[in-house]
Amino acid sequence: MSRSTCALSIVVPTRNEAPNVAPLVDGLEGALADLTGGWELIFVDDSDDATPAEVRSVAERTSVDVRLLHREPGARQGGLGGAVQAGFRLARGRVISVMDGDLQHPPEVIPALVAPPLSGDADIVAGSRYGQQKGTDGLDGPWRRLVSWSCRWLAYLAVPASRPFEDPLSGLFAVRREVVEEADLRADGYKILLEVAARGQWRSACNVAYSFAERNAGDSKASLREGLVFLRHLVKLTYRSRHTTRAPGSGAQPAPAASEPRPLPVRS
Repeated sequence: MSRSTCALSIVVPTRNEAPNVAPLVDGLEGALADLTGGWELIFVDDSDDATPAEVRSVAERTSVDVRLLHREPGARQGGLGGAVQAGFRLARGRVISVMDGDLQHPPEVIPALVAPPLSGDADIVAGSRYGQQKGTDGLDGPWRRLVSWSCRWLAYLAVPASRPFEDPLSGLFAVRREVVEEADLRADGYKILLEVAARGQWRSACNVAYSFAERNAGDSKASLREGLVFLRHLVKLTYRSRHTTRAPGSGAQPAPAASEPRPLPVRS
């Protein structure tokens, strides 16, 4: 991993998300206006559309430190999880946050998400669709909600390290860089938080509730194939989790919102 040069790195894995890039950058710029220490935005892109060009265009006209890694066909190992892991290697922040590029993860929740790891109060913070302020409008219909809940409880049974998290399959989370810096991550598919929980170096965790919105544009990447990838990955993690000595945390509470001075810009 690169040497830390800013407070926060936000890793956004994208695939065919061109219409969402500008709204996401604008939303994050507003949400993080009071963050101190500088931050960067890393797009790890597996697109076959105009997303890379749109990222470059937005980067030219914003004050945000935007970086892009476009993975060509044949170099997209691990799917979304592999993209996030590639983002981890590029990240220069003391804290690394991960979010989707479709605006189902609201930019305004990021300050609350990253405040505990920035202050040292938690090693991992997971965004939760199931907390006190839960909202699952982005889960399309009762069948997908049922699948989501079933997979959640299957993860709890198979991977005990996931139990401190209200939403262990969330794609929205933040970690101190030490959690993943030396971890033997073996990303496969969508559920990268589950991988970090099982293999990362952490002691404390908490949850931040948010409303899971409908997609801003584009199509959902969820499919039967991704479900089968999840089950295969879960089997691989089960053996490792049964041999860990880490005791999962308990009593996790939603983190407070961040309230810090304006950042010093950090440009590459």
